[in-house]
Amino acid sequence: MANKKLKHRPAPDIISYNTVLAGYSAQDDDEGFNNLLKEINARKLEPNVVTYNCRIQWFAKKGETVKGEELLDVMESKEVAPNYLTYNALVQGYCKEGNVGLAMRVFKRMKVMKRREGRSDLGVSAHSQTYVVLFRSLVEKEKLDDALWICKSCFAMKAAPPFEAVKGLVEGLVKAGRSAEARDVVAKMDLLVKGDAKLAWGKVVGELSLEEGAPSSNP
Repeated sequence: MANKKLKHRPAPDIISYNTVLAGYSAQDDDEGFNNLLKEINARKLEPNVVTYNCRIQWFAKKGETVKGEELLDVMESKEVAPNYLTYNALVQGYCKEGNVGLAMRVFKRMKVMKRREGRSDLGVSAHSQTYVVLFRSLVEKEKLDDALWICKSCFAMKAAPPFEAVKGLVEGLVKAGRSAEARDVVAKMDLLVKGDAKLAWGKVVGELSLEEGAPSSNP
């Protein structure tokens, strides 16, 4: 009777394989991860968005985010809709590799797809780690126009970006002779920051010099 039950046990589906795949990824098990992908292919199981996300995250973790972005093209060709986790992995992977230009390209690609598909679930929250990582990376690389665009996107969603990154953006704008834009950023932050955070933001503002050529108050 027991043997009969085993014979009729359903074969594992792609959801089961995804669970194991994520486990191999968490353990950095290259052999297990790649062998399982071969098994999925051999069993002719159709990968879903979770499968692709696991693979994209794997490449990003290995410093090969460009290969992960190639999978995004494969997903689109197979009509597997990416979600915010797909884009998070790519943006954060490129930022970790120091390639903020490609990170911005993926971020804008996400925005285009969101508009094209009319899907709100593809949007990334202004409070997400993606915005934080991308904004900080852009400021560090002195990509002022892109950093300002991300900052304004946060403002539009009534969310205050990380204070230290905003400080870096403001200082960069002043240094570039764009004091009016710097003052606008500070003014919008003044309106957005509430409660106990106001004191911390006030300290940041106190360290800023918003006039071109003026010395910074940093020690």
